[in-house]
Amino acid sequence: MRFQLLLSFSIILMLTSCIVQSPEYARFSNVLALEVGMTKAEVEQVLGVGPYDIKAYNDSSRTLIYVYRVDDRRTLSVLTKENNGKATLGKYVQLNVTYSNDGRVMAIETCSMCPDNMVSVTKIDFEKILGFLMVTVPALLILVGLQL
Repeated sequence: MRFQLLLSFSIILMLTSCIVQSPEYARFSNVLALEVGMTKAEVEQVLGVGPYDIKAYNDSSRTLIYVYRVDDRRTLSVLTKENNGKATLGKYVQLNVTYSNDGRVMAIETCSMCPDNMVSVTKIDFEKILGFLMVTVPALLILVGLQL
């Protein structure tokens, strides 16, 4: 009974490390559809997300930060070629959109070198859970088998 309680507690404790933090984000293809002269409502409709933060706010303009993710491709290093591998989402990038006083877009800039300080929404990373289970369960089965 004591072993089962310890085992249950250990599994619950380790699964809590599998929670990933991520902000709401737009896709890169949506960012490419933005144009100078759009209104704030049009920008948010195209991106599908609201602004993340304020970068600058003054008498003549305001710059809002949106978040998007770049498209990436995962391959094994031995098999790296132009078009092979699995298409995945890459890193988070900040998008700075500057609006004029009349609410129209004046400038669109990305900031890929900005610090990664984005507050996030909790999601469960199933790949980490699967990796944890694939290592832990066989070890526990061997341990239980040796004790029998």
